[in-house]
Amino acid sequence: MDEKIVLPQGLKAPSDFVGLYKSSARYIFQVPIDYVDKIENDVSEVIIIQRVISLAQKTNQIEVWWPISIANRVFNSPTIFPLLAVLLCIDLALHKVVEEDGKTKEIDVEESRQRIYKFMPKADLFSDVQIILCADSRGHGRPQSLYSKTGSTSIAKDKFESIVDRLMTSLSTGMPSAKHAIKFSQAMGIIVAELFENTDLHGRLELNGTPVKKSGLRGLIFKRIEIEKNIPVVPDGIENATMENTFRKFRKQKVGALEISIFDSGIGFYSSFTKTSLLESTKIEDEWEVMHRCLKRHYDDISGVKAVSHRGMGLYEVLRALKFVNGMIEVRSGRVFGFRTFLPGEIEFLIESSESDSRPGMPKPLLLDGNRRVSRSPTPNEYLNGSSVRVVIPIY
Repeated sequence: MDEKIVLPQGLKAPSDFVGLYKSSARYIFQVPIDYVDKIENDVSEVIIIQRVISLAQKTNQIEVWWPISIANRVFNSPTIFPLLAVLLCIDLALHKVVEEDGKTKEIDVEESRQRIYKFMPKADLFSDVQIILCADSRGHGRPQSLYSKTGSTSIAKDKFESIVDRLMTSLSTGMPSAKHAIKFSQAMGIIVAELFENTDLHGRLELNGTPVKKSGLRGLIFKRIEIEKNIPVVPDGIENATMENTFRKFRKQKVGALEISIFDSGIGFYSSFTKTSLLESTKIEDEWEVMHRCLKRHYDDISGVKAVSHRGMGLYEVLRALKFVNGMIEVRSGRVFGFRTFLPGEIEFLIESSESDSRPGMPKPLLLDGNRRVSRSPTPNEYLNGSSVRVVIPIY
């Protein structure tokens, strides 16, 4: 029995896709001719990637069908198609080209995989979309673009600094000041390095400490998108208007933004933190609490001196950095989905008061439910392997 899934639509539905897995089925991922147009309008590609990996870790029967009209484009430049790059690297998948007459022919995609493994970020990395992919289970888990050449098991922080420097150069629109630009760059470096380091420390291993054996993948995606930004409207006839003395009204304006997504195929926040399996009987409230305990790690370090020197789960540093750059974050692991926004014009929830002795005006280490966006109580989602984080940052 075949289960055909047209990408990306077939994996966008919020239903329990992976939970409906059929062991007897052969899963066929079909890349449509108009795939590029469809994926450009999708802002949740990293969740789709999580669904693909979760399914790939359950079954040995996966085929990917590529229309010949776009196959060469993808195979020659796979790193500008994040979801398709992941499909090229999942284990035990059979790849076929669909000829113009509808017949399929098996193909070898190893050359495309090698392009992914050897990819080095270029100066124009952020002009469109790119993925840096770590194929751990294929023996290509430490690309030179992110790790030192000595074979060290630690990520190379200077590599991330270089990536951020190129990013800031590519964002040619002006910053308020040179000082602000430096702080903005530092904040971006914290976000990227902390989130990717979490995949290295917590996203490569099974619960027993052995490497993920099947479709062990981690990735870092950069994408230019557009978002709607709330622009305050000052009523006519009011001079020196402030938030305190006017009734705030906003209008929507589309602005450019940078989307940074990080994902892994490991055991997720709950199992990594508790060293126990996440079961169907596990209360969703317990899983939500564990996500917050991960968020609160290093919360007591308020000096900022060690903000990027510790190892793992520096999610609070990410939250602080996102507040500075007016960004938004979505965190997906297991069955829980957390959200927090500092986008301009959005209501700022859960901020320390200006009278706080230690953290005036800083974010509290709390997330809102990613489905309802205004509630601190979690709603359950389909179970997905690994974890993913998506941040969105408006571009000046």
